[in-house]
Amino acid sequence: MKKFMIMYIVLSVIMLVFLYLYTIIQETNSRSFELFYELADEAQTTDNLDKFIKYQSVAYQLVDEIETDDYSFHIYQVVALLDKEYINQFTIFVMPKSEITYAETLDDIADQTSVILMDHSTGDAIYQTTTDSDYDDYAVSYGVKRVGFYYYAVVLGQDYQLDISLKDYNAENILEITLAYTYIDYDENNSGSLILGYTNDEIEDLLDLSSYTQPALLKNIAIYLVVDIIVGAIIHFILKRKII
Repeated sequence: MKKFMIMYIVLSVIMLVFLYLYTIIQETNSRSFELFYELADEAQTTDNLDKFIKYQSVAYQLVDEIETDDYSFHIYQVVALLDKEYINQFTIFVMPKSEITYAETLDDIADQTSVILMDHSTGDAIYQTTTDSDYDDYAVSYGVKRVGFYYYAVVLGQDYQLDISLKDYNAENILEITLAYTYIDYDENNSGSLILGYTNDEIEDLLDLSSYTQPALLKNIAIYLVVDIIVGAIIHFILKRKII
């Protein structure tokens, strides 16, 4: 029986370590999503997307802001890290200012919200959501229901004079403009005019993980220890009776 109890204690310790790591990972992921929605809510309330973008990018810069009666459009050039390589994303945020029609479900097939980017010099289509397979089962304007706005992030690898056309849920034009886009070959040692994203330390401060993980750890470990002691006592009692 002594050998069994030693094995049980070792197993209990291993399970406790597993529970600790699982709780840390679970609470970190949960808090990361929570912070994302907090920043999105702040962006919608203030009509300022800097913190929202800063949280998710390596670096960025504002290209233009456009106001209409029904929308505010925020256009950014964002540098992101993908597969250990820096990429440029031409990003358009669409924030409704009045009541608009938008998708109530993620798979709303009636949603015709879209963007088309054309090369002004050639008239060729550079990008359009209608031919992007990523949007086959995704209603773009559903973002309004989830976070209060939606956005497009298109990877562009060279300079363009862009003709930009945005359509709403009913395929009505909501914006048509021409903008100059200049590709940025990002240098880690010289960000130039770009604003840097949050550092790891700054993100840790924003997440404030200790305030979220400690209560969860104390709760989960307390429950585990109580259950572990009860189970151990029952097993010990059963084995003792068998020996007798």
